Amino acid sequence: MLILPLLLPVAAGLLLWALPRENPALERGFTRAALALSAACAVAVALAGERGFTLWRLTDALTFELRTDGLARFYMILISLVWLLAGWYAGAYNARDAHARRFDCFYLCTQGILMGLSMSANAVTFYMFYEMMTLITVPLVMHNMDRDAVAAGIKYLIYSVFGASAALLGIFFLMYCAGTTSFTPGGVLGAAAGNENLLRAIAFVMLVGFGVKAGMFPMHAWLPTAHPVAPAPASAVLSGVITKMGVLGAIRTIYYLFGVNFLRGTWVQTTLMALTLITVFMGSLLALREKLFKKRLAYSSVSQVSYVLFGLSTMTPLGLVGALLHVCAHSLIKDTLFLSAGSIIHETGRVRADDLTGVGKVMPRTLAAFTLASLGLIGIPPTGGFISKWYLAQGALSSGVSCAWIGPAVLLCSALMTAGYLLPVSIHGFFPGSAPKIEAHEAPAAMWVPTMILAVLSVLVGLFPGALIGWFEGVAGALF
Repeated sequence: MLILPLLLPVAAGLLLWALPRENPALERGFTRAALALSAACAVAVALAGERGFTLWRLTDALTFELRTDGLARFYMILISLVWLLAGWYAGAYNARDAHARRFDCFYLCTQGILMGLSMSANAVTFYMFYEMMTLITVPLVMHNMDRDAVAAGIKYLIYSVFGASAALLGIFFLMYCAGTTSFTPGGVLGAAAGNENLLRAIAFVMLVGFGVKAGMFPMHAWLPTAHPVAPAPASAVLSGVITKMGVLGAIRTIYYLFGVNFLRGTWVQTTLMALTLITVFMGSLLALREKLFKKRLAYSSVSQVSYVLFGLSTMTPLGLVGALLHVCAHSLIKDTLFLSAGSIIHETGRVRADDLTGVGKVMPRTLAAFTLASLGLIGIPPTGGFISKWYLAQGALSSGVSCAWIGPAVLLCSALMTAGYLLPVSIHGFFPGSAPKIEAHEAPAAMWVPTMILAVLSVLVGLFPGALIGWFEGVAGALF
């Protein structure tokens, strides 16, 4: 059963390439059916409970294994939902694209790799799928194949390979010191910790490595380069999902490999917390200054994903719950924002955020979804963004770190700046005054319906968070 969520979308992507050419309607129908079937399969496996499966055994200590623990099952459900809706949107967005088939093939295959990455039972398996994820998402960034897209794809690849190499270095040391890299609640060091200073340095190197994919300062520059040139559905999943795989790597490193008891109260925790807060503030400030619409959202992702990393750095149950809540809320919100921006650019041709006055008059559904998601990203009750930030602040204050009070203050400043770079788009879009009318029309239903579903879900997560909080408390309970 565990192999199906991995193999099904990959097989569908390869089969899509073999379908008869010059039949876009058949291709779109096949892709959407494959996405729906893959999502149903992944959710069914996730809801079936915890299971394990060995893919390949090289030696007694070196194995490729899958396991559906609580964290893996949450990621599987979230990815399946977002991938299905963004993929449905992509069918209409790429309808006039001569290379839509190529995009869909890589898009389907990426879903399978993400399932394997989510279910990885040890660091070796995780690294294998992590590198595969990078390689298979480069074509999504470079899809347009113009000069800027190719340059952005190369930059993304270089940054990602550097980050993965840092993680691989840590895996080598862990295997030598602990004899295993299996993801174990509480960590794998046990009595093996004899070189504490070296191991903490290795832990920090791994966290920086995974922080590359999550867009953490100072390795964040690929995000604002890749997003403006990638197609809107690719930008949406890059921000909403791919960055969260860097977060998943950080969670596995802190809580399942080294353990909070080994890292809490050390320079690793303090430095990680400082880097995340710098990233939160810097990303919001750069987004506030940026005029290009999609690049503004990219800088916003730099800031918001580090909210999650900040929650992890508190190394408290409340901070971990807040981080996982923000993984969920931000994935839904940022996908909504990027898909909305893609629809607006697709229909109006306008790429600057200050050039969208009156867009709400001609694209009311799209801008309404954008506005709902903006409120969630700011953290206004009762959206999902408010609930996650509440737990993040509580986790920081309960961490015992002397300067942890700075965290809630930075989060509040970031929220104010978030309002400053998102709400003017909605205000001027719906209330244009005497500005000239934009010549455009609402996006097709296949584009605005998935966008609106994501926006509504981001609100429902805030209105009814009980089930998610219970799930995450169960995950945290096994780690503390």
